[in-house]
Amino acid sequence: MSSSIQRPPVHRIPLLQLALTFVFAFLCLLHSKEAGISALAGGLISLVPNAYFIFLAFRYSGAQQISQVLNNLYKGGAWKMVLTALGFALVFKLLHPLNITALFAGFLLIQASNLFNAKIANL
Repeated sequence: MSSSIQRPPVHRIPLLQLALTFVFAFLCLLHSKEAGISALAGGLISLVPNAYFIFLAFRYSGAQQISQVLNNLYKGGAWKMVLTALGFALVFKLLHPLNITALFAGFLLIQASNLFNAKIANL
């Protein structure tokens, strides 16, 4: 008898965050083109590092690979901060005109959606 714990469907998290990013960007686009693009950028600044973290964190599973799981959690956390900072730096450098309010609102909306990750992934 083989008993194993199935991996949670964490792929749902970035997909839902992507959909939420596009919906919010569309709503901001109704205000102005700059707001829509800025909201999209803010959502992606949060989404991309989070998706990479999820990829690393759930790459390995099982008690025999606990050191790899733990190592990837540390790597994922570090890379998440680096990618977030890089995302903001690129947006501030390349995106003109920029709607700061929409940018940070998009970023914070996707960050806030992390509160529901356990529900989304059925954990």
